Amino acid sequence: MKTVLTYLSILFLTLFAPTRIFASDFTADYDIDYSISPSGSTIVTQKVSLTNNKTNLYPKQYTITIDTTNIKNVIAYDSKGMITPVITQKDGKTEISLKFNLQVVGIGKTSSFELRYEQGDIADKHGNIWEINIPGIEDDPTIGTYTVGLRTPPSFGTNAYTKPTPALGRKWTKKQMVQGGISAAYGEKQEFTAELYYDLENTKLTKALYEIALPPDTSFQQVQIQSIDPKPLDTKLDADGNWMATFELEGSQKLRVLAKLAIATYVKPRQDYKTREIIPSDYLRTQPFWETEDAVITKIASQLKTPKEIFDFVTATLSYNYDRTKEPFKRYGAKEILKNPKDALCSEFTDLFVALSRAAGFPAREAVGYAYTTNTKLRPTTNYGDILHSWPEYYDSLQNRWIPIDPTWAKTTKGIDYFDILDFNHIAFVLHGQTSDYPYPAGSFKQGSIPKKNVTVLFTEKAMKSEKTSLKTTISVPSKVTVGSTITGSVTIQNTSGVSVNDVMVSIYAEPYTFSSTKKESYVPPYGVISIPISIQTAGLFSNEKGKITVSTNGDIFTEYFTLTPRYALIIPMILIILGFLLFLWTLFKRQ
Repeated sequence: MKTVLTYLSILFLTLFAPTRIFASDFTADYDIDYSISPSGSTIVTQKVSLTNNKTNLYPKQYTITIDTTNIKNVIAYDSKGMITPVITQKDGKTEISLKFNLQVVGIGKTSSFELRYEQGDIADKHGNIWEINIPGIEDDPTIGTYTVGLRTPPSFGTNAYTKPTPALGRKWTKKQMVQGGISAAYGEKQEFTAELYYDLENTKLTKALYEIALPPDTSFQQVQIQSIDPKPLDTKLDADGNWMATFELEGSQKLRVLAKLAIATYVKPRQDYKTREIIPSDYLRTQPFWETEDAVITKIASQLKTPKEIFDFVTATLSYNYDRTKEPFKRYGAKEILKNPKDALCSEFTDLFVALSRAAGFPAREAVGYAYTTNTKLRPTTNYGDILHSWPEYYDSLQNRWIPIDPTWAKTTKGIDYFDILDFNHIAFVLHGQTSDYPYPAGSFKQGSIPKKNVTVLFTEKAMKSEKTSLKTTISVPSKVTVGSTITGSVTIQNTSGVSVNDVMVSIYAEPYTFSSTKKESYVPPYGVISIPISIQTAGLFSNEKGKITVSTNGDIFTEYFTLTPRYALIIPMILIILGFLLFLWTLFKRQ
């Protein structure tokens, strides 16, 4: 965002003087105000003072180039009155030239003027969230003071974040603007709809099981499966928290799975989400692309004491290579990218952070998914299947949660804070921690050479539906049981809804025999299954009654009956057979 003010470009001065003139012959002081209307249109007011640093020089003309054509209603004036601006637009840029009414001569003398225009792309609303992005500036020695003010309407709602915090009351300073621009958001959560296609193929001649990863719940996102066709046999939670859905394919069968989702994202951790406890050593291991035992990586990691220091090292060391986004995706990994740090994509920013964090003793992992951006130069994505993005997460043991960060965007936006707080625009499709490249994200499941768009994500103001969780309990035991044998069966509880269920308590009791079993699942994903085996040893000889299995699932009671058959019921037929045989022998003997 700092390419010479980005929207506010280079200052040009036309001067009356016989000698060669430089911009350093003047000092420019700026007081910039961004006033945003309820519709999102922004009035930008620049109050500029040009101070002469030479006796015989004075400014006559001022020209700025703004990196957008979304500019209108330009007005300007100095102390002598209105200035007629000359406006030209070309190649997506707007150039505004001002010829001053008053020429001020003398060292230390100041020319002041005001420029005001309306800009339509400082504030944008997507879904539920208003986002504001004000560009930073280059560290230009000819700029003296530089302050920026921002005013937003009450209709924007609750401020979710403003980064950085203004240093002078409600004003940002030159130092802050040099370090990066201003980014702010208003709203509590963002909502999306997503359509994800997964193309599966069984190349075997016999049946086989295949699994896909559906976008999971995390501390910063909530997922609702509104439909999935076909429905999976089961959905399980893997060690990283991914929702792994299983499908059975016949021999040589191709199957296209369509999942339609509603997704909500947050910048503050969800209070209704419980992070699973981790084994830290699982997230410190070396993996392909995360070479924690490499000598160079271990040496660097030994000098970095916090995840923030690692983050700052990564952003300072690597440079994003935009040309690589035009080529087939290749992942270098942490070790290789240190040999050529100017050739990085988001995957390398992520891999280097994860490798250094693990080598330094901080559990870390990778998230791969969708990240919304309006400017791929400032917030690039890459060719990871569909146009996806990757970013790292580190585990905060004090908060007991994974914290997502984005060193790639921190680098490419020239300093916007993507460490202390992320944004509403990142959706994790998969999480890689136990391994560095599995499971595969949506967008990676493609067949054939014809390009297909397998990922579609759209903003919406209300995607999440009020859906009641539904747990289906099934008791499977034999209908008839012989006394003295073992009753074998199972209890299955399936989440038949498209949302996850927290804290499922299952209790099993049997009569007339003493048997009990209790299982608690803190989290069951959509279409997830809890399976509990039953094994009951019966006793006695001549019992002839009914037995039952009772299951309590979160307080809901389910019962299945079975009939106890006494052992003599098995003996009598044998006795009859033997008697019949003896009678046959007796009859045969009598005839003789």
